[in-house]
Amino acid sequence: MGTIRVRFITVALVVSFFAIGMAAFLNYFKYKSTIGGIVKSRVLVVGRSIENSVQASLALGLQFTELATLPSQMRREMSSDRLIRGIDVFDDTGRILYSTEAARLGQHVERAWTEAAASAKSTEWTGQAPGAYVAGISLKNNFDLTVGYLALRYSRGYVDRAAAAAARQITIAALGAFAGIALVAPLALIVVIRRFERDLQTLENAAVHLEDRAAQPPLTGSAFDTIIGHLRASLRDANAALDDVRAKLDSAG
Repeated sequence: MGTIRVRFITVALVVSFFAIGMAAFLNYFKYKSTIGGIVKSRVLVVGRSIENSVQASLALGLQFTELATLPSQMRREMSSDRLIRGIDVFDDTGRILYSTEAARLGQHVERAWTEAAASAKSTEWTGQAPGAYVAGISLKNNFDLTVGYLALRYSRGYVDRAAAAAARQITIAALGAFAGIALVAPLALIVVIRRFERDLQTLENAAVHLEDRAAQPPLTGSAFDTIIGHLRASLRDANAALDDVRAKLDSAG
């Protein structure tokens, strides 16, 4: 019987550990996704301001490659949010036309950026850069044609630090929950298993005495008492029928 208790408690602890672990992992990734989305939305507010300026300039008849005031506006917008590390505007070939960093002018962005921008189902797209995340906007003219792409590089460390802090809190909570279950579950299972063991003992005693019609174990209050009574009655009837058959065979012989 002691083995049954150990098995039940072990299974309960393993299932609890798995459930708590999965919940912790899901909460962590959910939080990381949420904080990432919040920061991205924050950065895109700056991007929308630049997008509106570009569209206004294009509406006045200026060419996309002739927006002389765009670089200075990009630098002003970048200074309004400390998370933004750089802003680039590039064409469909990936060549950078405008940037807050003069050294990047004329260079080509990563191919993954152009692919993400081209395959996006909306005007917003995302990418990654060394040590940074990228939030992008497809720039369109008055005819709803894409003329270029805006990429805002923002700090990856901020999101990672926030996710790491959340991971520590989630881990502490998960360990506390598991410790509580490790203390409570065995006590609760012991109470339940005791009744289960009594029922098993009742069945065992009944099985030992079923063949002995003279032995009538007392009722124990177990849920199996009624079933055992019916089974005992059936065996008595069967034995009586067999005795009757034997008697007829003996008389016939």
